[in-house]
Amino acid sequence: MYSNNDQFKERRIRAVKEDVRKGGSELSRSALEDLLDYAEACDVADTNELKSELLDLAMQMQLARPSMLVLWNILQRWIERMSGMPMGDLAEARQFAAAQARDLATSSVQAVKKITQQVSPQIVPGSIIMVHSYSTTVMQILESIEGIECKVIMTESRPGIEGRRMARTLSELKIPTTYITEAQIGNFIYKADLVLMGADSVLVDGSVINKAGTYLMALAAREVRVPFWVVAESYKHSSRTVSETELEEMEADELQLPSIDFVTPRNVYFDVTPAELVSAWVDENGYRTSYSKPSEPMPAGLLKET
Repeated sequence: MYSNNDQFKERRIRAVKEDVRKGGSELSRSALEDLLDYAEACDVADTNELKSELLDLAMQMQLARPSMLVLWNILQRWIERMSGMPMGDLAEARQFAAAQARDLATSSVQAVKKITQQVSPQIVPGSIIMVHSYSTTVMQILESIEGIECKVIMTESRPGIEGRRMARTLSELKIPTTYITEAQIGNFIYKADLVLMGADSVLVDGSVINKAGTYLMALAAREVRVPFWVVAESYKHSSRTVSETELEEMEADELQLPSIDFVTPRNVYFDVTPAELVSAWVDENGYRTSYSKPSEPMPAGLLKET
C-alpha cells in the first residue's frame, strides 16, 4: 500500500507534466499504468474512497498536458468506465479499475499495430521518409520496413531533442538516417518521397497539434509536393476547435538563453498544422484524404514509384 496517497499523486502528475520525450500515445499509456498501480496499491478504507482517489488522479492528469488531447480522451474513457465499478467489495473494485486501465492500454497498442499494418505495405522500397519529433506510431512503421532499403531524414526536434531517441533506434535497425536541425527542413524536403508524421491531437476539422516544427515541415512538403501523412490512432481525434485548444509553453530556461535586456525567450512546444496541408490521415480504421469523410480501407499503391 502507498502510505501517502498525496505524495504518489503529486509525483505522477509532475512526471506527466515534465515528460517532453514521449509521444502522446506513449504518455497516455504511461498514465494508464499509473492508474493501474494506484488502483492496486493506494491506501483507502472502502470502495467509495478508492473511487474518489482514482478519479482525482485521472482528472488531474487530464489537466496536466492540455495540448495532448489523446491523454484527455483516453483517461476520459477510463473515467466513464468507472461508473460500472462494483462498490461492494474493495478487492474486486481494485481489480475492476486496474482491468479497465489495462484494457484501454491494450486497445491503444492494437490501434498502432493496425496503422502499421496499413501503412507499411504502401512504402516503396528505396523511399526516403522524412520525420519530425518522436512518435511511437511512426517508429513502429519504420521498424516494420527494415530491410527494404529505405532511408530516413529526421529532425533533432529542439529543444527537447526527441530526435536523438529515434536516431538511436534507427541506428540499431541499421536504417541509413540523415539527422538535421529544423532550420534545415527547406534544404532536405525535396529529397523526401514521403513525410510521415505522428500527432498529439487531431482536431474536429482535421488540423493537427504536434511538436513545434510540424507546421513548417507541412508547408515545405506542400511547396515541393511531397505527400504529408498523419498517422494517429482514433483516441487522438478530438471534437475541439483550434480556438478551444491550448498550446503548451514550457520553461524558457530550456532554451539556455542568458539574460539579455529587452529580449523575452518563448518556448511554445506545439503548433497547429491546418488540415489543408495534410495529404492523408491514417488511423486504425483506414485512411482519408478529406477529414470530413469517414476512414476507409487503404487501397494498394497509394505511394507509387515514380
